[in-house]
Amino acid sequence: MKLSVEELKKKYKFRDRVVRVISVDGKFRCSLIVNSTATKTAQAKHELSIVPAFFQSRAMSAASLLASFLKGEERIILETNSNGVISKVYAEASQNGEIRSYVDYDHKRIETEINRLEDALGLGLLNVSRILFNNTEPISGVVPLQRGDIATDLAYYFIQSEQIPTSVILDVDFDDDGTVKSSGGLLVQAMPGATDSDLQKIVDSMTEMEKLSQYIEREMLVPEIMKEVLPFEFNILSSVPVDFFCRCSKEQFVTRIMTLGLDEVKSMKVEGHNEAVCRYCNNKYYLTDKDFEGMIQDLRAKRN
Repeated sequence: MKLSVEELKKKYKFRDRVVRVISVDGKFRCSLIVNSTATKTAQAKHELSIVPAFFQSRAMSAASLLASFLKGEERIILETNSNGVISKVYAEASQNGEIRSYVDYDHKRIETEINRLEDALGLGLLNVSRILFNNTEPISGVVPLQRGDIATDLAYYFIQSEQIPTSVILDVDFDDDGTVKSSGGLLVQAMPGATDSDLQKIVDSMTEMEKLSQYIEREMLVPEIMKEVLPFEFNILSSVPVDFFCRCSKEQFVTRIMTLGLDEVKSMKVEGHNEAVCRYCNNKYYLTDKDFEGMIQDLRAKRN
């Protein structure tokens, strides 16, 4: 269905976005994200019910908030690994607004064994990795999960790994059919010079604010929400559109399959193993006989 000009304008105006600001006095930096469309897209691609979609959405918000402080196409990988019904939550975000994610969980137990969302992850670790320019290895930090809600765990990570007082709010709301309705997050960090009194104002403000989803569902723009919830004046440093996006391709899968060697590729062709599924976005790619013949010829040529 073709959208009208007004509908297109509204769609662009309210598209997913992460905005980064700094307080006028330089004591705090902050990012706020509204990513309802991206998280809904991720839920649909991975065919997730409410519980795994809840954690996926929160992880996506957290990763995008952290990535907003990076440069260019530098990336953040945020992941939990635990012994719960949900064993892994993964989100990878870049400063340019790209985000992809997945959740590993026990499909049979997820609907019957979760009485509280906080119990879904169980005991485990939160790992935050930064992939930066001119760094051959990611810069990573790991902390034990505190509450298993990702927001508290991330705030704990900053205190333990980087000694930065940080407040984090992550929120996601669902329609009656279990589909993501609204999703977003807020992260506020103290800068050098912030006093205990300044920090308390932040804590009080974030404690008293409505659920973030309520601001989103009132169709408030991100800067408008920030003016409503932050107890300080600020200057906007960046405003970046956010999209669920994966750079996977059939060509990438062909390259990876070829690393298995000639015999394995021939075996895959004979047995009809022609489907490749991207773990990050659940896109499916199908290999033709022509694809297999091309790989086999290339591998034979490399042997000779």
